[in-house]
Amino acid sequence: MTSPGRRKRRRRLLWWSALPALLVLCLSAKLLSMGMLADTAARSFAAGDSAGVADAAAGLRIANFIEPYRAPFADGDGLFLAGDFAAARQRFEEALSLAGTADECVVRVNLALTIERLGDAQAKAEDPTAAARLFAEGVAVVDAAPEGCFDAGGEAGADAGTEAGAGEKLKQAGERLQQKADAAAGEDTAPKTSEQPGGNNPAADPGQESQLEQLKDSAQEAQRERNAGQERDEYLRDEDFGQGADRPW
Repeated sequence: MTSPGRRKRRRRLLWWSALPALLVLCLSAKLLSMGMLADTAARSFAAGDSAGVADAAAGLRIANFIEPYRAPFADGDGLFLAGDFAAARQRFEEALSLAGTADECVVRVNLALTIERLGDAQAKAEDPTAAARLFAEGVAVVDAAPEGCFDAGGEAGADAGTEAGAGEKLKQAGERLQQKADAAAGEDTAPKTSEQPGGNNPAADPGQESQLEQLKDSAQEAQRERNAGQERDEYLRDEDFGQGADRPW
């Protein structure tokens, strides 16, 4: 017959031996849920469902010790789809601070594109100073990328399905941002026309000036819409980012 003390020690040993198994089960459940949530985020993103992406991001935030950058990254995707580019920038910056070198390339692509949208909005609001500053900040995001982002399609050590083409997208975004920054800076420093003293300047026709300004504004607006539409299509539908669960990141 076993003594009570021996039975107590046996129960204690059983409990301690069960703890590793419980930890393994919890970890397996978390990994499984991450895959499901990532798939949900991907489908919602492809469908343009910002609320669905946000719900998936909220689930990814729970006890995510494995890839903590994924939750704010998916959250940024949802905010981008909703048109809240300022909040999306904050989420992407948070994701960048949490991502490792192997994952930061795609994060930088989305962050640069989001800053570009903010700059486009300032350019549309005829604030070239603010636009130039934002475009320059976007260029800085691209320039700070590790060299691996631009090697072999920007894989930087990650699997090809995750970051295939990110390097090329990042390069294109950097070139586009630099062009916009230069254009905005030139517009900001352009001299303003003024009448010469003495009243020798011929009087301009107000109606003609108004029509010219309207035509100029219409042309600029059409160009901005074409650029924004093209870049948004690239962001949302470009197959270089892979299919399925890899799409949002």
